Order: sequence, then structure tokens, then C-alpha cells
Amino acid sequence: MDAIHNWNAWIGTDEAGKGDYFGPLVAAAVYVDAECREVFSDLGITDGKRLSNRRIQNLAESMRCHYAQHIVVVEKMPAEYNSLYATLRRRGQNLNHLLASLHAEAIWTLANSVGAKHALVDQFAKDDLITRQLGHAPLQRGVASTSYGIEIKQVPKAERDIAVAAASIIARDAFLTRMDTLSEKYEICLPRGAYQVVEAGREFVKLHGSDALQNVAKLHFNLTDAVRAL
Repeated sequence: MDAIHNWNAWIGTDEAGKGDYFGPLVAAAVYVDAECREVFSDLGITDGKRLSNRRIQNLAESMRCHYAQHIVVVEKMPAEYNSLYATLRRRGQNLNHLLASLHAEAIWTLANSVGAKHALVDQFAKDDLITRQLGHAPLQRGVASTSYGIEIKQVPKAERDIAVAAASIIARDAFLTRMDTLSEKYEICLPRGAYQVVEAGREFVKLHGSDALQNVAKLHFNLTDAVRAL
């Protein structure tokens, strides 16, 4: 993977579920030092978007088995997600503000635990939303240092970094697990993604009612009108 920083130990974060109509929004943070970097390389850790679901689950299990203390997952299940999103919209904010809060919580929780001083994030917004969440003052473009001594660097395509790649796998695995839980609870297969989900949504509404949709879906998606148009 390309070197995009010169840190010896750092946190990488990534998210899953942002573009999926059903399921939660998940952010994961993974701390990498010299020891686990070598282990992760040997495992074949790479951007989760390039991997099958089975491979993601196997790699996530291996990472948790050996380095559980290096991992933090923050997730918002649909009911809480919808409530938080509605609150943000009333404030004139958007999904990126919610996503930034999850990344910030994951970074702060893990940094507090392992004593990390650096964090790398895949850039998902022009504004420095994550650093604002942690009370940062920007130092230079794309880099900020917190009052807690955590340096945050946001760059495009950060998944080429092994810590961010590891976080992408952990986040996706958590998302898949929650999707399975929701599907089992409501006895319906909830598809991933944002395409070809209207039929499944309509079937869900027939089985459980329109009000229950908030428990499995992100209601602000335009798809909701089509799902509820029975």
C-alpha cells in the first residue's frame, strides 16, 4: 500500500452502511503499530470493498481474535439513526455531520484506550467535520491536532493505508452481522445496497406495517416513498 504518512503507530477509521437503504450506519477504528502491521500484512488485509463477504468475515474474526483491544466499533441502528438524522436536519446539518460524529467517537474511544496520537480517515466531506467534533483547530490543509494531542489526517482513498483498510473490514463485518440480525428478527431477507430494494421494502411493510420501517431502513432515502406506495 502507498505510504501516506510517516507514523509508527496510528488509528485508521472507515464506515459501512452509508449507501445502504437497510441496516445501520457503522464506523470502525483500528489501531496499528509495528507488531500488528506485520500480522495484518501477512493476513492479506486490504480495502474491504475488494473482498467477498466471506473473506471479510474471516479477516475480521482473525483481527478480533489477536487484536481485540485495537478495535472499536460505533454503530447506529436504523431507529436511532433516523432519530439522529431528523435532529440534524432541523439544525440545517446533513448525513456527513452524523458520520463525522461516529468517526470522532471511534477515534476518541480507541485513542483513549491505546494512547494513540495519530489518526487517518478517508475524506468524505470538504469541511473538517471530524476535527470539529473533537474540538480541533486546523493546522494545515487536511491535518489537524486536537486539544487532546490527537493528530487527524483526512485524505482521499485512504483505504490504501493498512489501518484504514483494516477498519473498512471491521466496519463491513459489523454491518453484515447487524443485517443478518435484522433479517432474522423480522423474518425477511433485507438486501444490501440501494438498488432493487423497493420490492423487499414493500414486502416488509406488508408484514410489519409502515411504522416499523424505521427500525430497518434509512427513511431519508428517496426510496422510502416508493416503498410505502402500496
